[in-house]
Amino acid sequence: MPGPFLCPQSDHGRPRGRRRRTVIRALAGIASMTAIGTAAAVPAATASSIPTYYVSTSASASGADTSCATAAYSTIQSAVTTAEATETTGSAAPLVYVCPGTYTEQITITKSLILGHAPGSGNGAVVIELPASVGADQSTGLSTTTCQDKDGATSTQVPQSVIEICGASATGANTKGVVASINDVTVEGNWPNSVCYGSLYDILVGGGAYLNLTYSAVLQAGAYPLNGCQGGVGVQVGYAPTGQVGRATLSYDTIDNYQKNGITVDGSGSTAAISNVTVTGDGPTNQIAQNGIQISFGATGTVTGSIISANNYTGTGEASSDGILVYGGGGSVCGIGTGSPLARKAVIYGNALINNDIGVQLFNVNAQCDASATDPSDEQVCDNTIVNNHGYPAGIPSADANISGYVTAKGTAIGDQAGISDSGRYDTICDNAISGIGYEQRDSASSLPNPAPPAWVRPIDIVSFAPALTPTIKGNTYDGKKYNP
Repeated sequence: MPGPFLCPQSDHGRPRGRRRRTVIRALAGIASMTAIGTAAAVPAATASSIPTYYVSTSASASGADTSCATAAYSTIQSAVTTAEATETTGSAAPLVYVCPGTYTEQITITKSLILGHAPGSGNGAVVIELPASVGADQSTGLSTTTCQDKDGATSTQVPQSVIEICGASATGANTKGVVASINDVTVEGNWPNSVCYGSLYDILVGGGAYLNLTYSAVLQAGAYPLNGCQGGVGVQVGYAPTGQVGRATLSYDTIDNYQKNGITVDGSGSTAAISNVTVTGDGPTNQIAQNGIQISFGATGTVTGSIISANNYTGTGEASSDGILVYGGGGSVCGIGTGSPLARKAVIYGNALINNDIGVQLFNVNAQCDASATDPSDEQVCDNTIVNNHGYPAGIPSADANISGYVTAKGTAIGDQAGISDSGRYDTICDNAISGIGYEQRDSASSLPNPAPPAWVRPIDIVSFAPALTPTIKGNTYDGKKYNP
């Protein structure tokens, strides 16, 4: 399950120019929205028949292990290991209750369980953070689960994560049945700014496992303060190049201070239902083009009722940032090789996307990476509020505007900002409210305000690189007025 890498779009066959996007590859599992129901959060009261383990920073091995005061486990991993060792086929998932405190460790989960803030233990936070010695040295603290079975054959970097959930069999094959629920915890990577490594994750899901993450915070994935290295994902679900499948439901979570992507759902069979989450980029930065949420290469998912903001690249290098990026196809040119799959049927509904270079980027292209894919992508982007106040007054980019994401037919890099950008076939873009000077259309034929060059700017862009095929566009507004691109 390799780390992220740059995947520039092809330079060929562009009558009007090209957009270059930095895309991330990484391992972890995605949540199923249909075949798998939402797993329960940690219950406040449990039947005595369910094995229960308490973890506390003041635990005693001789404790009765019936409350935080009598906890018998001082590390989360020791409780998880015991819970997994006693779990039997068909039994209820064991409970690992974590008492408030900071736990400096890495955690590996390979069987079903429920892990979360111990009920009745007060409002103190449960913080799980990567050991500083591990974060500073990428030759230590690496994953050794069966999810890495195909890493060597694909020259994949061994991942380094705070929590890994792996459901793979001994042969590395994806399985079903491992469901891990994590509730009301804070996960912190705390990698130093000096780190440059592609496979850094706060939470990693693979091998067919399913993650239900609720009311949790996922912080500082990857190097921070930011550098230009293309690693660092808050929650990584599935990984396309090695065929790892991940599934997940994320709800009422906060994802912040990530280096590259907040959430990535990747690979055929990987799915995620993401709702009511807050994903926040670093704001204007010339260090790296961040993405809030990425769904890519055979994966699908829903993103609803969420706030995705501040993914805003101000540097050079022909890149821009996306609030939500749906990416597929591209073959060996800008994909993951021959047969690189589309990302199809994603639903993006009822979200607020604020001050991202591209609010929502739909990018499903052919194997040559010079036109939209002719197979249906069937994405839906509807009823979202999309705002960007980073503009180009009098043709001069503001300090927080993108300056390099679009490459003209003459090879000049200029600014690239759009509320929604679409390359694909049969996508639907409906009833979105788009506003802000950052998305004012630059087009002399338009009645809308038009900034002068050097920006390529559109409320809805279906015409630049790889124009959309047969899209359905209806009911959208720009600054409160009806808008059709």
